[in-house]
Amino acid sequence: MAPEPSTPSNRLVQAWRDLEIPAGLYVELLDGELVMQANPGSIHDLPGRAFVRRTPEPFAAWSERGVFLADDYRPRADAVVVRAEDTPLTMDDWPSQILLAVVETVSTTRAAIKRDWEDKRLAYAAAGIPVYVIVDPNDAGWHVLELDGSRYVETTQGVFGQPLRMPDPMDFTIDTHGWHPYA
Repeated sequence: MAPEPSTPSNRLVQAWRDLEIPAGLYVELLDGELVMQANPGSIHDLPGRAFVRRTPEPFAAWSERGVFLADDYRPRADAVVVRAEDTPLTMDDWPSQILLAVVETVSTTRAAIKRDWEDKRLAYAAAGIPVYVIVDPNDAGWHVLELDGSRYVETTQGVFGQPLRMPDPMDFTIDTHGWHPYA
């Protein structure tokens, strides 16, 4: 019996996995496109690190997790929040069904800003992820969006230095004093 032909999507996923990525770059699979960017700088990484360090039990935050939204849409979130007991220890891309929140720190290019504010917002909402946190060092602000049906609505916003309160069921606060705007 002949093997089943691979679909373009499967071939793309395999090509993405097989890529030898030069140091200082990372690649996301977004809407059937491989998007290569420079690794973000330290200012970009501060919010994700804060979530990882300060998320209390029974929750856990992980940085730089691949999120499986569809065969051809696997963003690499700056941080995700799950129930600690749901942490998958053997998966490259985590299923959206276990995520309580996803955190994205906005970069500086127009394309990256659009991806975080629009494209990923729509994709995460369609996947049913309850909370989307957008941290924007371009204007030193943060935004908590909660799923309302099939779309996100902003429920809280603040500026760096103000505490960021995660909604129920998480109900914990992240200190944002150490976050900095882009220069």
